[in-house]
Amino acid sequence: MKKNLIFVLLMSMMVFNLTACVSPNQNASGNSDEDNQVAEKQKEPGKVTIYLVRHGKTILNNTDRAQGWADGPLIPEGEELIKNVGKGLSEIPFTAAYSSDSGRAIQTANLILAENQNAKNLELIQKQGIREGYFGSYEGEKNEVMWGDAANHLGFENQEELLASGGNIIEKIMNAVSEIDPSEEAESYEELNERAFSEFKSIADEAYHNGGGDVLVVSHGITMGTILAQIDVNKVPAGGFANGSVTKFEYDGKDWNVLEVNELKYVEEGKSK
Repeated sequence: MKKNLIFVLLMSMMVFNLTACVSPNQNASGNSDEDNQVAEKQKEPGKVTIYLVRHGKTILNNTDRAQGWADGPLIPEGEELIKNVGKGLSEIPFTAAYSSDSGRAIQTANLILAENQNAKNLELIQKQGIREGYFGSYEGEKNEVMWGDAANHLGFENQEELLASGGNIIEKIMNAVSEIDPSEEAESYEELNERAFSEFKSIADEAYHNGGGDVLVVSHGITMGTILAQIDVNKVPAGGFANGSVTKFEYDGKDWNVLEVNELKYVEEGKSK
């Protein structure tokens, strides 16, 4: 009986001591009310700046072949270019980083992040939605063949006439290739636009609701033109996007603002560092 009483007293003292160790300003998880308030404040929506980068030059770019879902690694020249882009962006405090799930985009994003002073441990998130357009049977074909066939289908003598025809050139090419592709698998412009812009907007919305900040996104030329056309079609460069170029956007949760298009100044800035 006496032993039982001593045991009960000891257990009561242990419970009292454990309870006393928890500050009245802490919850059951051990976080103080002040910590929780800071966390909630950090999650308040904020303006987003997106650095949309085209991947570096690949072996298929180098041989002028159609490269949609087909994939080639960066050539040494392409790696060096992207390292300089990374150096030019090295002081940007990226809060998130995304790329398409194509190897060339992943390789490009990792090279940029490796040069960044603030984001070397940032997780790279891969998104299938911002892949390049899919060219079906024309994947890996010479660009002059694909573009030439598309131009002829649209009633032009050659691709130069097609490029000079004005309007949304990407829309014309994607729809033409989709219509003439023997496999009937090539994406139409509408299909590309639906997946690419919805994914891009989803990335922007997620960043906005997580407090905003600077976001890196690595994608592809045709896809970038499709995204930009949804925001301001008049700013889509007629000659396409250069490898390693940066197109910069601001997003406030509702409206978009295009800050830079097809910008290569970050390469030059990187060379000087």
